[in-house]
Formats: sequence, C-alpha cells, structure tokens
Amino acid sequence: MNVDLRIQLGIQGATHLLDPIWLDVASIGAAASWSGSYHVLAMGQHYDDYVVTGNLVSLPPIPGFPLAHPYERLAGKIRATGVTGNIGESVAAIFARRCLGCGIGDVAHVRSRRAFMRRKAPDYMMRLADVLPGPFAGILPAGFVALWPVWMPVESKARTTLASSRAARRDAMRQLVTYWSLLANSQPDTVGYGIIISFQYRGNKEVRASLMIPSDQALLIQRLQEDGDDVGQQNLNDCLYGC
Repeated sequence: MNVDLRIQLGIQGATHLLDPIWLDVASIGAAASWSGSYHVLAMGQHYDDYVVTGNLVSLPPIPGFPLAHPYERLAGKIRATGVTGNIGESVAAIFARRCLGCGIGDVAHVRSRRAFMRRKAPDYMMRLADVLPGPFAGILPAGFVALWPVWMPVESKARTTLASSRAARRDAMRQLVTYWSLLANSQPDTVGYGIIISFQYRGNKEVRASLMIPSDQALLIQRLQEDGDDVGQQNLNDCLYGC
C-alpha cells in the first residue's frame, strides 16, 4: 500500500509532502530480515495483521466478569511492542534505502557499550555524509551550511494515532539528546544532528522523517556539558531548528 511520506525540519517545523512510499507485506518482511533488532519470524505476516488488515485474534468471552471494576476485560490480543518496534525500524530502513540511497552496509543497528548500559542507544547509526541533504534540501534554513557527520543517529517510532506519533517524536528527540550528551566532549561536531522516523500505522497512515540540525551548535554543546541529557526543553529549542 502507498503511505503518505512527509519530511520535517525538527519536530515542530513545517512539513513537506513527498511522493508516497510503498510499504507492502513483502517489503516489510524483506527489510526486517536485516534491519529489525528483535528476532521475530514471519514479519510480513505480522505487518499484514498489525497494519494492513488490523485482524487481531479475539479472546473468548468471559460470562459474569464484573462491569464496575477498576479493570476491564481484554477482548482481543494486542500488538506486541517488540513487533511494532521491528515494523518501525523496518520502515526507517526502507526510507534510508529508497529515499537516501543508503546501502545495507550504511545502516548499522547499535546498542550501548557496557559502561553506558543505562543510557539508551538510538536504533541506528547510518552513514549519511555522502547522501545528505538529499530529500531534505528543500527544508533547510536559508544560508544553512552543514558539515554532515559521517555517521548520524536515527531513531524510529511506530504508533497508532496522530497524537501518539507526536509524543513519540518528542520522546525520540530526548533519546537523541542522550546520544549528543555522550559525545559533547569527544565528538562535538556530531552534536545536534540526527533523524527521527515515525510511522503512524492506523487511521491516516503516514511516514514522517524529521531532520534534526543545530541552530547554535556551540551553545548546545555548552548546555549539554553543563546539564547532560537533563537539559531543559527551552534550552533545546534555543539550539535546534524546528523544536
């Protein structure tokens, strides 16, 4: 099926509609074989049930379950977060391949090294210096010149609604802040750069690619050095475009 594809500067900047992106069972299944971090078999079938048809198995009725109760009975099976996470990662990988021209060897899953296990890693590091700005060229601020990092963090999210997708992009930005805070001293040129791919898979389905770039990299580095990943949102807004 064709899904709307939008690019965005930051997570609150204006969006620009690109040609739809084709996401069918076969493409998700193939991409998940090399891009999904969870070991889940038959991802194409999961994608068909979770996204395309929405056919989830009903649970048997339970006579006499109390109506006035703090908990309600689960009427059907729910979508597993590990599977929806794999779907989101697969969509991000497909975007990288089709829209940014990345090879499989340019898309690396990562996890935190032992010394940093409490710090959540982005889903991917992608080798993007030679392909950016690519489709993002038209939304870059006037006069903006970037020395794109060779490897950039990419965070993916898959959510059901517009509101939950917005919240997920905000969460993803905070995850990128953690990444930047770890590199503020050792690799300052990478600070402020990243991509967030969100997939709204129910209702008006949409893939959105949000490009994160610094408006004041030096100030962002200073604030990360002072506050780490606890840096306040207003301080981030002062240092990042579209946030």
